[in-house]
Amino acid sequence: MKFDVRALREGALVALMFAAPLTVVALVFFDNNKGSGWAGLLTFGAFIGFVIGAGQAAWRQELNTPLAHGIVTAGGVFIAVQGVIVIGKLVAGSDVHWARIFFSLSLTLLAGLIGGTLGSSLNKRGVRPSR
Repeated sequence: MKFDVRALREGALVALMFAAPLTVVALVFFDNNKGSGWAGLLTFGAFIGFVIGAGQAAWRQELNTPLAHGIVTAGGVFIAVQGVIVIGKLVAGSDVHWARIFFSLSLTLLAGLIGGTLGSSLNKRGVRPSR
């Protein structure tokens, strides 16, 4: 399968801008403030950030594969961010919660699917991004 690299890059930058900071802050709350409701709220914000980034990639792509672009964008950004976090935790000697990461990846792929659907919907309605 071919991908529109420009669209993936643009979507990834959007996801990094919105989802990555919220993911990191949510992780801090999960690890340090077990009873805090902020972790869930921040995680939901990160989910929305992944939807927006995936939607951007799906909307911008020109290969008529919006769902694939959305899923690859969200999943790729998640793996990159989590990779940095896991390496940092391993170097620091902290616990890595693999089940939490897998569950979060599942939610992120769902965000990619939702974003891909939204981007596809915009394209089908004739709303095209400016070049």
